[in-house]
Amino acid sequence: MLEQQQPASAKTESAAGAVPAGEATPMVSIVIPLYNGADCITPVLEALYNSTFTDFEVVLVNDCSTDNSLEVIGRLADRFPFRLIDFKENRGVSKARNTGVREAGGEIILFIDADCIVLPNTIENSINELLGGDSICVGGAYTREPWDKDFYSNFQSLYIHHVETKVEHPDYIATHCLAIRKSTFDEFGGFIEDSFIGHQASVEDVEFCHRMLRAGHQLTRSPNIQVQHMFRFGFVRSVRNAIKKSKYWTMYSLKNRDVTKDSGAASYELKVNVLTQALNLVIITAAVVTQKWWLLIPASFLYLLNVAASFKLLRLIRNEKGWWFLFRAMAYYQLVYPAVVAYGSAMGTFKFLWEVKIKRRYS
Repeated sequence: MLEQQQPASAKTESAAGAVPAGEATPMVSIVIPLYNGADCITPVLEALYNSTFTDFEVVLVNDCSTDNSLEVIGRLADRFPFRLIDFKENRGVSKARNTGVREAGGEIILFIDADCIVLPNTIENSINELLGGDSICVGGAYTREPWDKDFYSNFQSLYIHHVETKVEHPDYIATHCLAIRKSTFDEFGGFIEDSFIGHQASVEDVEFCHRMLRAGHQLTRSPNIQVQHMFRFGFVRSVRNAIKKSKYWTMYSLKNRDVTKDSGAASYELKVNVLTQALNLVIITAAVVTQKWWLLIPASFLYLLNVAASFKLLRLIRNEKGWWFLFRAMAYYQLVYPAVVAYGSAMGTFKFLWEVKIKRRYS
């Protein structure tokens, strides 16, 4: 078998807060896919069990981690109740989450990533929003302040917080915090597994939510629901993350025919940023080569357009971190980030044309 379900330990099932088998069904099942999360799973579980809401179980799905994740969670069994599903080969996040839901006993599923720290009221607010509202699924955003304190993690957390709190009813809810009834999740078939979307693309939640939207349902992202992300970013890791995200998001957007859509992390601010800076690179190069310095005038207007499009994001960064952080963020976001995202998007376009359109590798 590819996966094996096992209890954390006999002691775990009788520990405080646990739901003993056969005695009670928890209202909520928190499903966490885990891949090489040894460094972050401890504070994730600590935060969950410090929540104001307590009627839940935790289902951990280890996606064949190559680090010492199993050893770490084994040591946690005495402190935190959880059920473990252990894959014997890497199957991807969609398979991990779908398997976790199948084994879950709760009426409501709350997806949390293995590097996301819930606030004390995150679970409670998620359940109240789902049961008291008109939306088929609800979720939240990253906190403004990340778990890590480095520049790149702070920038990323502020950027994601901004784009995920712009609208109340977005086109998708990210699985770093997504609450949905188990019956609804089953009705829509869960996350897609048999394509580039379902293994490593980080857009399986987008595709799943789009299916619900096409069926006429509404999603809600509440500012009262937040999680603190553990990025562990440096410059290289930040760049690699941006390349991966833009690569697969471009593939999905081409497949979905919504490349220009303002969609969460693939925001219009970022798209304007990439487009204007690409045009400016061409214009400034032409000015230098031809010595026609008047070309810098349209370049200036394009840069001002870029600033205007991202004004609310830049204001948030300045309000939270001050002017010096803002200047560094603008240098990274408007000079480095556009090149990185453009490179990832180009890779995604090529991969889509070659593997999806020409080779017909994916449906």
